[in-house]
Amino acid sequence: MYAFKLLSIPLFLILFSSFLFSTTYENASNKKTTKWHVLERFSKGVIKNIYDKKKKSRVIKLSGNATKSVYILMPKKKSFQRKKGEDLFQWEMNYHEDFVIMIGMNTLKGKRYLIYTSGDKDSYLQYGLGADSTSGQWKQYARNLQEDLEYSDKYNKIININSFVIKGSGMVDNIKMVKSKHSIHQHSLPRVLKEMKEKIPTVEKKVEKKVEKQILKHPKVKKSTQPPIIYLKGENPLVLKKGERYIEPGVTAKNRDGSPVDVMISEDIDIFKDGEYSVIYMATNSAGHSAVDRRRVRVGTVIEEKEDSAMSESLDDRNSEEPLEIEEDAVDLEQRALEILDWEKQLASREQELDREKDFGGVSHPNVHYPSRPGL
Repeated sequence: MYAFKLLSIPLFLILFSSFLFSTTYENASNKKTTKWHVLERFSKGVIKNIYDKKKKSRVIKLSGNATKSVYILMPKKKSFQRKKGEDLFQWEMNYHEDFVIMIGMNTLKGKRYLIYTSGDKDSYLQYGLGADSTSGQWKQYARNLQEDLEYSDKYNKIININSFVIKGSGMVDNIKMVKSKHSIHQHSLPRVLKEMKEKIPTVEKKVEKKVEKQILKHPKVKKSTQPPIIYLKGENPLVLKKGERYIEPGVTAKNRDGSPVDVMISEDIDIFKDGEYSVIYMATNSAGHSAVDRRRVRVGTVIEEKEDSAMSESLDDRNSEEPLEIEEDAVDLEQRALEILDWEKQLASREQELDREKDFGGVSHPNVHYPSRPGL
């Protein structure tokens, strides 16, 4: 009996924490397809909510003309909701033909799409899910979107996630945001579960006591529990004449106790083209807390426009780790289709540029291959 309890309690903890630390966007349980749309600009397609006998649950079935048919899962608001600390985008799929998945998001550098395909090769903002992803069997995938973004686009940061797009015919289910194992801390569990876990006799407790004794012999190191503060020097916004070189006026960052923090700077300014640009500053302290700020840079003649609300709110609310939610009255699917087309053109152009750099001896990421873009 005791052995049964010993095994069943950890299993219960795993199942309970999996339910507690996730936000589901689609699991087909409502027997509807109202969250889904076909982007008819590309091709026709059919979306059905069916019961799959092999999976023994309801799923979303997408049927159309291979990767020429495009289906999109969108929230009622401009961004998918998620709980604090959820860092993995997870979904299940059953495909027997090629597919292209595009996860749309707003970032500090504008709109981006992370792309996942069948196969093993990676490219700029594009990752292969493996040759067995089209085996006709149910597979589960989980990706850390922030890490995938920074792998190709350093120092960029996700503001919110706004769409899940898939090209190709097949079945999908259980699309959600979840916490990774390393982000689920013991203090996040309810008190009852903690007490149940503590009652189980383990060798770990004896080890912990020995470690505690060793720690008491050394002075404690205090870590900041708040994000650092970034201080910009010079003008903001900063105005340049067309063709005038941008010189960084300077920036510093400090913790609340006054200790310095390193600052990463990212800028993409075209000094030969009129417009308003951004210099992004990010500081992360030893406790892992980050602060982000930006300097507006105006080149030549610029017509004053309202700042994008998602960008300005995310930079001003520096202590918030939650994604922004922006209300909208209606979803403009035609505009989203145009955005996808535009991003695919940008992606193809960027990959050609990377290929040219490689041909002429340019430095590329040692772990990334840059193949020709698969047909979408």
